[in-house]
Amino acid sequence: MKKYLPAKRAMLTFYILLAAAGTALDFIIYRYVSMLPAKLLRIISMVMWGLIIAVAVIVIPHYFIRSKFIITNNEIASAGGFFTYKNNYMPISSIKSVSVIVTPLGSVTGFNFAVINSLGARLLICFLKKSDLMEISQRLNMLISSREKNL
Repeated sequence: MKKYLPAKRAMLTFYILLAAAGTALDFIIYRYVSMLPAKLLRIISMVMWGLIIAVAVIVIPHYFIRSKFIITNNEIASAGGFFTYKNNYMPISSIKSVSVIVTPLGSVTGFNFAVINSLGARLLICFLKKSDLMEISQRLNMLISSREKNL
């Protein structure tokens, strides 16, 4: 049994993207919505930054703390969620293919994904380190090829 957790770099990347989006929205508000009174613009900006901080403090850490992926010799389990805790299980015997998506800056950002396909189901494993993702891919491909040889 091997347990994988989301990459902390992905969480840091989300923080950087939130700060950039907030700064861009702030610029747009003050630059292009100048027909509103300055006091109203400040209130809109404060509400926007309050929402961004709430997402950064509550939503993102909550997702990364609760998400995990477990691979055994018999099944793959994926757990996580925000409002409800969701568990997904897929037997190794039903896996037909594994697709690995490594973004161009995947080793820096942690935005790497694996899509595990079976007949009638699909399991998405998100935000893994590149080394963990390659390890999962090699292990699953080895199990699939050994299963095919035994048939």
